[in-house]
Amino acid sequence: MRKMKKIAVLCLAGSMALSLAACSGGSAAETSQAASQTAALAEAAQETTVSAKEEPAEEAEQAKEWGPIFADIVQNGKLKVGIIGNEPTFCFHTVEDGKDVLTGFEVEGMREMADRLTEYLGREVTPEFYESDFTGCMSALQANQIHFVTRLSPTDERKQTWLFTDVYHKSNECYVARKDSPNADKFTGTLEGVTVCGGMGTIDITMTKHLYPDAEIVELAGTPDLLLSVKNGKSDLACMNAVAAAMSVAANPDLTVVDSLTWEPTDEFDKGCGLCMAYGNEDFADWASGFFGDIKEEGLWDQMQSDAAAKLDEKTLEDFTAK
Repeated sequence: MRKMKKIAVLCLAGSMALSLAACSGGSAAETSQAASQTAALAEAAQETTVSAKEEPAEEAEQAKEWGPIFADIVQNGKLKVGIIGNEPTFCFHTVEDGKDVLTGFEVEGMREMADRLTEYLGREVTPEFYESDFTGCMSALQANQIHFVTRLSPTDERKQTWLFTDVYHKSNECYVARKDSPNADKFTGTLEGVTVCGGMGTIDITMTKHLYPDAEIVELAGTPDLLLSVKNGKSDLACMNAVAAAMSVAANPDLTVVDSLTWEPTDEFDKGCGLCMAYGNEDFADWASGFFGDIKEEGLWDQMQSDAAAKLDEKTLEDFTAK
């Protein structure tokens, strides 16, 4: 379009010049006025030429300023989310209209993020979920198959390698045991002689090691494995966030939360959950932090959590705790 405008202006200037040549027999005043008009049009053509050269350069410069995540979203229209699955109410499967549906407040949050990216970038953006465990998600992140992983604590150790957004969620941590646990009398002090299982790579493990240095720690893949370990007597306790603990007990009458061991994470050891991504994406991390701030202020984040809890049914709880 800019090239067409440039050509049009030049053609108009040329037409004026031809008109002057054809009318060279006119008065000096007319000739002078026409010459002035021609000069003005030539100047306009020059300005258009400069503008046509400058604007693409500005657009190219803007494209260079995007970090890898933004650049990929702009190009492909996909928000590639690595999400640790089977963790109600964060992320779980339910049945709607006879179809298996991925839901949870983190899932809905990512869908809202895609909608707002659509508005921000001026192109349609849709979320694409890569659902796996901690190890699978981190492997996909290292392989650049996804843009980020949800629900990871920004520990000092992790921040040496990975970039994080601001924290968007934080909850208490609990320990789940069998109601008839033979080692219940040991659930005190440093937990000497007690076997505690927790999710691989989670803050649960880090904090348990700090709070209960004499406990024997076992790292397992996910909540179903933790509960099975406790049920089979291989572990005395399973450490998990309060939401998961409450649902585990609701679905398993033979389990209970050990109230005396429940703790509220401090910022010193547990900063909560953020999005984890590769360095070089500071622009996206800043935008995403702002996004979470906005939906919290709007009350939308709390509403998403309430909606996710309302979707929990007996089957969901069974799937959550079943091996």
